[in-house]
Amino acid sequence: MEKTLLYHYTSLSHLIEIFKVGKVFTSQTEKMLKVKKPGLWFSTNSKWEFSAFKRFNDGNKEFDLNTPEEFEKYIGCARLITNLNPLFVTFAKYKHKSKVNPLLWEKMAEIGKSKGADPNEWYATFSPISLNNLDIEVYENGEWHSLKKEDGQFDTELFNRNLEKTFVFKKGKEMEEKMMSEVSKQKVNVEEKVEEVVEEKVEEVVEEKAKPKPKGIFSRVSSLFKSK
Repeated sequence: MEKTLLYHYTSLSHLIEIFKVGKVFTSQTEKMLKVKKPGLWFSTNSKWEFSAFKRFNDGNKEFDLNTPEEFEKYIGCARLITNLNPLFVTFAKYKHKSKVNPLLWEKMAEIGKSKGADPNEWYATFSPISLNNLDIEVYENGEWHSLKKEDGQFDTELFNRNLEKTFVFKKGKEMEEKMMSEVSKQKVNVEEKVEEVVEEKVEEVVEEKAKPKPKGIFSRVSSLFKSK
């Protein structure tokens, strides 16, 4: 029997966070919405899951990233892959298993459909999944490429190449370079100020040494007797 593959679509920036903890967690949004059993969502759609859209702000305006191409350009595009198993439930069963508010459940379907998604393709599990149990792919130039090489190692070149061409990475580098430039300018200004203060102090010391030294009280008394 052929296995059904499930896909969890995400960004490269989020994938970095997943690498750090070694697992994928259930929905933070659902936790904030007080869903008793938040889900970790996957889709049977092997091309793209339109409900995975992200709200994004480029510094000038806010807009939605709706396609893998838009993800690739701005935040990088990746997906995690596993097999359908008994731990997953359909979107219909999720309504009862998660004890989600029926109005929220309906809203989830409504928003997904408005983006072009099909809730019948959605599957949720209620526990985190270890990264070791998932395959990983990166979207590049219209195709999905495995991030794991045949020897089991990660293709860091593929990952870094795609991360470095994103808007977020480029913007971050620009801000870093600008900050370093400002720090460098401040350092130069501080050094110049220190030099000015040192020069002023040296001049004061030289001027002070050039002045005739005031005579002490014994010198004044001796002079007084000499004058007589």
